[in-house]
Amino acid sequence: MYQGVIAALVTPLSETGEVSESGVARLLDTVRPHVDALLPNLSTGEGRRLGDRQWEDMLTATVKHAGGLPVLAGILRPTTERVLERARVAVDLGARALVATTPYGPGITQDEIRRHFTELGERGGLPVVVYHGTEVAGNAADFDTLLRICALPSVVAVKDSSGSADFTRRLVRARPGARILAGLEHLLLESGPVDGYVVALANAEPELCADLFAGRLADPATRLADACARYGLERDDWYRTIKTALYHRGVLETDKTVETAEAGE
Repeated sequence: MYQGVIAALVTPLSETGEVSESGVARLLDTVRPHVDALLPNLSTGEGRRLGDRQWEDMLTATVKHAGGLPVLAGILRPTTERVLERARVAVDLGARALVATTPYGPGITQDEIRRHFTELGERGGLPVVVYHGTEVAGNAADFDTLLRICALPSVVAVKDSSGSADFTRRLVRARPGARILAGLEHLLLESGPVDGYVVALANAEPELCADLFAGRLADPATRLADACARYGLERDDWYRTIKTALYHRGVLETDKTVETAEAGE
């Protein structure tokens, strides 16, 4: 469950801006044969912008159409209590783990970060995957803090989106007791012998992701670079590009994002 290819899912929306269950079902039909787990409501799923109803509808639809694959619930909320609130809902909806960042904002100490993940494990009711990187929360655990967090009995994996392949390789070498998952496509091949990939690319090219992880490609660097360029995976709105590609293929009924739906576009 915490290794192989984990698809960080986009959130399919209807014309009215609601989560499209039929869109989720079609997306998972294309993804399911090639991946090992499903992850809705994280950054690729616009998790920071999803309202609670949208968040619940996306998780519900993912679990319903998972076809036996484990579902990890992305929870991008700014405080420990807000994450715990969503975690309790995720338990009821059938999620198998939660994926969360540090608390949001400047001035968060390393002790506060460790307490945050300790409380998620003790009170959240699910195994915890640490989403490591600064983009969402504006802060991150340092290396030593992350090792201490990995030693917590409830922490099962780290999704490293730090932007540094050196950092990922250092984590792998440290053997921290939790799985190490690479979270940025353009660094996959530089990240060392990680336990898995957590990637947006799996929405549009799940078979390519599986082949990359398994080492089945003759020229993986070229294939990966072409895919990153094709889907704009280093852009700030990479999820928009992926949605548009899936819309043109007929997988999604719209390429709306939460922002465009709220604006009535």
